[in-house]
Amino acid sequence: MHISIIFFVAFALVTAHCNKDLRVIDNIMQESPCSSEGGICTIAEDCPQLTEELGLCPKQRNQGIECCYGVSVKDTRCSRHGGVCLPATEFCNPKLIYRDASDCDTSHKCCIMV
Repeated sequence: MHISIIFFVAFALVTAHCNKDLRVIDNIMQESPCSSEGGICTIAEDCPQLTEELGLCPKQRNQGIECCYGVSVKDTRCSRHGGVCLPATEFCNPKLIYRDASDCDTSHKCCIMV
């Protein structure tokens, strides 16, 4: 019983932290200097390695926001990676499956649409 309570509390803390990260990411305003270059304004420290372009999100730079050529490493939602959750029984090229998707339940898989 004691272990169950500890597990539940730990799970709740991790979930709350992840939800807070996603709320922050979802509230970042996309700025035209960045989007016109094909980037996404996001938290600079969350940019995929070597994809950061400084100064293209000028209105939010003082908040640590920069232009990245990739999705925030903290954003593991299928749709943010260009995918859709498909039933596990439906065909998707194995090379196009995003296995780290956090929003597809266990009976589904994230298939990147190209």
